[in-house]
Amino acid sequence: MANASKLNQVHSTPIDLMESQEDFSAVKKMKKEQGGEEQSISHQAPFYHKRRKALSAEDIVVIIAIVMTLLLAPVLTVLWYLKEPILVPPPIIAIFLGIAVSSILYRFLGGIHNASLTIGALRVTGSAAILIFVAWWSNDELKAFMPVIEPKVPVFDLTKDVIPMAHSWHAVNTETGQPVSLNFPHHDQQHSAPSYETLSDVNMQHSLNLHQKGDNLVVSLDHHARHIMGTLPLEELNALGFFNKVNMQLRPFEVATFGAKQGIDMNSTLPFTIHTNGFSENYTRFTLKAKNDEKIIYEDSILLRGAKLFQYKNKYYFISVVQVNHAPDDIEPYAKIYLAELGVSYI
Repeated sequence: MANASKLNQVHSTPIDLMESQEDFSAVKKMKKEQGGEEQSISHQAPFYHKRRKALSAEDIVVIIAIVMTLLLAPVLTVLWYLKEPILVPPPIIAIFLGIAVSSILYRFLGGIHNASLTIGALRVTGSAAILIFVAWWSNDELKAFMPVIEPKVPVFDLTKDVIPMAHSWHAVNTETGQPVSLNFPHHDQQHSAPSYETLSDVNMQHSLNLHQKGDNLVVSLDHHARHIMGTLPLEELNALGFFNKVNMQLRPFEVATFGAKQGIDMNSTLPFTIHTNGFSENYTRFTLKAKNDEKIIYEDSILLRGAKLFQYKNKYYFISVVQVNHAPDDIEPYAKIYLAELGVSYI
C-alpha cells in the first residue's frame, strides 16, 4: 500500500520516482507469472506513452490523390513552355487543382459543410461545391497564361515535294507563253526559268504540224491540232518564200500621153506622180516622185515600147510605153505611158 500511495502522488522526488519504477517493474513481472494482462497494469503507469493511431486505407488513398493532383497541375503547366510545347487544356489542370483542394478540406480540415454552389437549377454543397468552384476559378486564371502557338509552317523542298520533279517542267506566262521564274520567299527557294538557248535545243527535237484555219496556219505539236503552239500568218511564209504557187494580176490605172518634159498625176490613189525627162536615142526617160514631199523614189528609162517593174511601199508596179514618136513632123514628140499595179499573192 505504501508503494501504491507513492505512485499516486503528484509531486514526487527523483528518489521516489525511481522507487516507483522499480515497484512497477516488480508488479509487472508478478502479473506475467500469474498469466495476467500486462496492459491492465500499463494504464496505471504515468510514464507509458500511448501508441500512435495508424492511417486508414481511406487516408492513404486521399493522400495519394492529393499528392498526385498537386504534382500534375504544375507539371502539366510546365509543358506549355517547352521548346516544342504540349498544350494541355486548362480545364484538365483546373480539375486536378479542384480535386486536391477539396480532398484536403474534406479529409484533414474537417470539410466546409455550409459551402454551396448554385448552377442554374443545380445546387451543390460541401466539398463538391469547393471542387467545382476551385476548378472554375483556376480555369479562368490559367487561360490568361496559356501561350498562343503560331501554326508551324511546313518545311517545303521544291526538289522533293513536287510531282512531277522540278527538272522536268517550267512555268510559262499565260499571255505570252514565255518561261518565267518561280520564287518561294518563305522557303528561300527558287525555280529558275530555262534560258532561250536551252529551250531552243529542246524544241529543235520536236516536230511541229501546220493546220490551215481561215487565212492563218495553226502550229501544233500533234496531228490533230489539240496542243496548239500558236498561229502563223500566211504573210510570214510568203516573206520566207514558202508557198505553193503565185497568183499575179494586173490592176491598170490608165494610159497618159506625155511630152518630152511633163509631169502627170495619173490617179489620186497612187502615192507618186510620173515625170518624163526627155526623149533621146529611142529612150523615154522618166522619174517617179512622191506626192507628199516631191522626193524622187524611182528613176529609169524605157527603150521604144518596152516596160519596167518597180516596187514602192511593199507594192509592185508595171510601167510601159505603149506608143512613142520622138520626131513627128507636125506635132511635138510624145510617149503614151501605161501604168498598172501588179497584184502578187502567194498560196
